[in-house]
Order: sequence, then C-alpha cells, then structure tokens
Amino acid sequence: MPLWGKSTSAESRPKFMPLDKESDWARNLVFANKKGWALRPGTKGTGNDNTSAEAEVLACVRGLSATMGEANLLSVGWDSNTSIAHDGTGTIDIYFNCDEALTVTSAANSGDNTETNHWYFNMDVLGPTDMAADAGIVMQYYAGTGTNRITFRGTVPAAAVAGARFAFNESGSSSRDCEMITNGTAAVVDGNGTTITWADQKLFGSSAAAGVDHSSAVWGTDKYNSELTQNTQTLETVTGSSSGTSTTVLTSLACTA
Repeated sequence: MPLWGKSTSAESRPKFMPLDKESDWARNLVFANKKGWALRPGTKGTGNDNTSAEAEVLACVRGLSATMGEANLLSVGWDSNTSIAHDGTGTIDIYFNCDEALTVTSAANSGDNTETNHWYFNMDVLGPTDMAADAGIVMQYYAGTGTNRITFRGTVPAAAVAGARFAFNESGSSSRDCEMITNGTAAVVDGNGTTITWADQKLFGSSAAAGVDHSSAVWGTDKYNSELTQNTQTLETVTGSSSGTSTTVLTSLACTA
C-alpha cells in the first residue's frame, strides 16, 4: 500500500501522519500544492510560528493541486468560548479547513460589519430568552491566504445581550444557510489558479456545496475540527428561557452572562 496518493480522499494524505487532530503532525494540517503534499506553515510541527513561511513539502507529487482540481472545503472549526464580550468589542473566529491552499483577495477585516469588497458570510445574534435575532454579524475574511486554513472574523455588535448565542437564520426570505459571498473585488482561487465555486455558494442546508462532492454541508455535521476538538457537532438546538427555539445555534459559543 503506498504511503500517499493523489486524489481528494483523506487516505491520499501521507499515511505516516497521525489522524489525531491534537497532534503537532496531524494529517489535517497537510494540504496539496503544486509540488505535492505540504505541511501548513506556522504550526508546531514546522518548528516555527511563521504562518507566511514557505510550506514544507512532505511528499513530492508534481502538479498535485492541478490533478486534484478545485480545492475543497472539508470542515469548519472554532475554539470554544462562552465569555465573548457583547459591548461591541467581542469577536468570533471561525476556521475553514481545505484540502488545498487558497489565495484570497479581500478587503482587510475591518470589524465594522461591512460587506464591500469582502469575502464574507452572515450570522444572527440571538437573545437567550426568545431565541430571536437581536442583530446580525458579517463574518469577514480575516487571515490564511496561501494556506489551507482560512479564518473568518466577526465583531459582535453592542446590540447583543448577556448570554447571547450565534446562529444561522432558519426560515423565511432572509434564510442565510451560510451563503458565502465574494463582494466587489473579492476573489478566491486555489494554488493552481482554479476559481473556488463554493466561495459564492451555500454551505448549509439542502443546496450545500462543500466536501469533495461539492454537495455536502459542513454545518450541522460532525465536521467541527478546531485545533483542540474533533468530531463535535457544529450546530445544536437551543430553547429560549421564556420562548422560542433555534436548531442552528453554533455549539459552545456564547456571550458572557
């Protein structure tokens, strides 16, 4: 059995890398580029914290990123935090983990919930008593261009209240379904220059466009892969303390009570 392959399957990644996502050499840190299977820069396994360093090639496969086609989104993740500030200064970071490095053109994260020239998606801030939206958050591209881990950051508006939760709008004309949008000059391509189609598609619900089949959802599944947690459901059902229920609340994220 070969130690690595050249397809989009997880088994194609170097098999000498452990599957344990808590390892400094975890297989999910490996991605495809033009030279072969590479290790994400800035991780402990590389020996330095420079995320802009050239990726270390672990297995040489010429033109691997072209062979694999368009880069795929495999999972989402974040670090658990139930003490996020709700005075207009608190932030949420969500990581997108891909099987290839992405090159992102986007306006710098401004923290002001604007959309112009940003790559972004929207979320709701829900009040804990009725699970109704008190405000919205624009999750703007924040960091990660040139790597397989893309970070989106959103600023929690001052309209949020103590104990607020975060979710996707579930129904009606304003249903979001994690609709990804490249606004204006924003653009996303992979290491081979292939345009990323899911950068402007839904990633949740019946028309989701993630995964290697471009028809899978990464929200509401067990694909919550942060650096610390693995195989955890990304969304949960929460009932308000007085009324209302939302089935699309992000697990383990909340404003401080």
